[in-house]
Amino acid sequence: IISRRVVLSSGINAEYGDSIVENRNKHIKDEKKRRYAAMVTHMDDGIGEISRALTEKGMWENTVFIFMSDHGANSVEGCFDNVGGSNLPFRDGKGTYFEGGIKSAAFVWTPWLSDSQRGAHSSALLHAVNLPSLLLAAAQDRLSGKLMTHTVPKSRESTKLLGEDSEDFIVDLVNGENTTGRETILHILAAKQEASFPHYCSKAKLPNPADYAVLRHRNFKLFHGNGLWDICSSDYITESCSNLLSTDGKGIPLILFEIEEDPFETNNVASIFPNVVEKMIKIIEEYKKTAPM
Repeated sequence: IISRRVVLSSGINAEYGDSIVENRNKHIKDEKKRRYAAMVTHMDDGIGEISRALTEKGMWENTVFIFMSDHGANSVEGCFDNVGGSNLPFRDGKGTYFEGGIKSAAFVWTPWLSDSQRGAHSSALLHAVNLPSLLLAAAQDRLSGKLMTHTVPKSRESTKLLGEDSEDFIVDLVNGENTTGRETILHILAAKQEASFPHYCSKAKLPNPADYAVLRHRNFKLFHGNGLWDICSSDYITESCSNLLSTDGKGIPLILFEIEEDPFETNNVASIFPNVVEKMIKIIEEYKKTAPM
């Protein structure tokens, strides 16, 4: 008996020739949207080829299949020729840290899921960096009929401040948990020189220091840093956030969103939750101690 464990990662590019567009989704009149739809259809074909190949090799019934996108659709007009996606009703898109840029759909399939686990939906806080935990669990034969969870101990002194993050969030999810143990995601902690070029389609170079951080903690997302003065009014933001800005005690601009109650990010609730702002700034400062700034 030959036992094989294979990790296959397939990143599907989103650039295809005009022939793909001409022959697919002709019912869509808008050329940009038709091109975007053609890319999605072509991607479906590619995924079908992968599943068929694994089936032919007798591997499909012993597979953990994870599908996900790395970001939202591009929302900047004139940025590449293939603009046709939409993140509505979420704010903004690819290249930003608003929900339209970082919120994406994903699913996990494996024959090892029980009937009660299949089709389960969760809005819990997730991050792609935890995906290897599921694959590791599979490789250790921990997935058999019912997915089992295990936790990885933390060694950092700042654990209590940063929150206890489960290293097996997907395993928790398919067992019906809508909370994964992950409370915190640091979306960006921009160095000054990095933040001066904020977006690949921006025509403007922002002045230094354009440093800023974006942190999600539980139900809140905090934008914080001097760079927000320029970023909120920059040419790659489809809806200016300048009107949402407030400041902390040091005069540094910030925006606090309460995501579950305001998923489209329309209200700065920093004045309502000053303790949350204070705590999240402390979390950012903890990250700065070990970040290569």
